[in-house]
Amino acid sequence: MIKFNKHHVTNGVVKARVHYCVDNRVDGRRCVTMYAKDYSDALGVVLGDAYKNDTDFNTDYFDKGRVVLFEDHPLYGAARLRAEKMDPFYLARLGIQAATRQAMNDWNKATPAQRQAALSAAHARAGRVE
Repeated sequence: MIKFNKHHVTNGVVKARVHYCVDNRVDGRRCVTMYAKDYSDALGVVLGDAYKNDTDFNTDYFDKGRVVLFEDHPLYGAARLRAEKMDPFYLARLGIQAATRQAMNDWNKATPAQRQAALSAAHARAGRVE
């Protein structure tokens, strides 16, 4: 049984240190990417069917190997739950989206006088004079 822990993935015997990324593909497909932190092949032992290490000697410093799980993979759900908790960029995107959404809702509900006051306050903070 494969477990996705905070800093590693394990099959109960072998532990592979990883860091997680969520939805980081250019084509926009939903996925979980786990990057190996060590130069060993532990991630390949734990998740052998999906493990990929197509780097050369020059890029091994940055990319030691990775596993990309898409929505059709049986382990995707468990990996996604852990990765969403661990990926700082995903959490930051959620925070920005929520803050932007809240700001837009506040703006849409505001009266014209409230909007003008908000713009005046923002200009004052920026050092502009109207």
